[in-house]
Amino acid sequence: MDRRCFIALLSSAAAVLPVRGYAQPAKKVYRVAIVGANGPPDIKRELSTTRAFLEGMRNLGYVEGENIEYEIRSAEGKVAERAGPMTEEFIAKGVDVINVNASALAEEFMRHTTKIPIVTSTAGDLVAQGIVTSLARPGGNVTGFSNYVDPEIEAKRVQLLKEVAPATRRIAYLGTKQIWDSGNGEVLQSAALGVGSTIILVEHSLAGHAEAFQRLENEDPDALMISDWTSLWVKRQAIFDFALQHRMPVFYPWKEYVEAGGLMSYGLNLVDQYRRSADYVDKILRGANPGELPIQLPTKFELVISLKIAKKIGLEIPAHVLAQAAEVIE
Repeated sequence: MDRRCFIALLSSAAAVLPVRGYAQPAKKVYRVAIVGANGPPDIKRELSTTRAFLEGMRNLGYVEGENIEYEIRSAEGKVAERAGPMTEEFIAKGVDVINVNASALAEEFMRHTTKIPIVTSTAGDLVAQGIVTSLARPGGNVTGFSNYVDPEIEAKRVQLLKEVAPATRRIAYLGTKQIWDSGNGEVLQSAALGVGSTIILVEHSLAGHAEAFQRLENEDPDALMISDWTSLWVKRQAIFDFALQHRMPVFYPWKEYVEAGGLMSYGLNLVDQYRRSADYVDKILRGANPGELPIQLPTKFELVISLKIAKKIGLEIPAHVLAQAAEVIE
């Protein structure tokens, strides 16, 4: 058989032989739940913090609809009631990681599952609350980022408030008794006395919004400080309206308040923290044990001031305070 006939024969045989298919392995599509403690679920995706987390995930190679899907939920202020049903839903859907924005959410989800890893983008003192064993080795299925800082940060806030509003003699602190009793209250009272002022707690709860503002009316303080209790973010517009109505300086814990309509803040950069928390979700999706990932504490603090709001309440911000600001909103 000559060479040309041999090649033709091989070609004919190849044409009639069955083709053995080699299927590509299916690409893993991860599923991550993003849960907020408060607020309507339909705006959760639009929050700057959520966007920062999603951006962090994209930077790590996760493309929604290709290799990751998100389940975005809100407990709408009913953390204890909603955590159980949401956990059942997440288990049924095969959620790989739950990302939360509050200690209460981490604690409640932990009651219902020890299997699904839980990553906090913000949380309180997770050790003191008994949610993790230690900062270095959390030990369970919860890890992430804490917004807990030394209570001495409150002294810095009082000092800055007094510098921009030196006539302040009576300050109201809007928050919970738990925060007030955690050491923050002692620092606040000492710092206020140190600058010739007094400070009182005005308790606020999700159910006690009207009562808190009625007490503020009765107490008639010169200035207001907002605690870093995350649930107060839901009531931010009511706080802004109260401040403008009474032409009152208000000091906030995070710049997001100032961007939304508040006067000034000094605290951690929440957007940066949410973006960084994506790194922990990525590590866990790649096989890391959450119990061995250390809790990360805040490292970046900044002063943010709104000259627009200062003008509306008739307040002139001293030049030396403006010089300390990381951001000034005109």
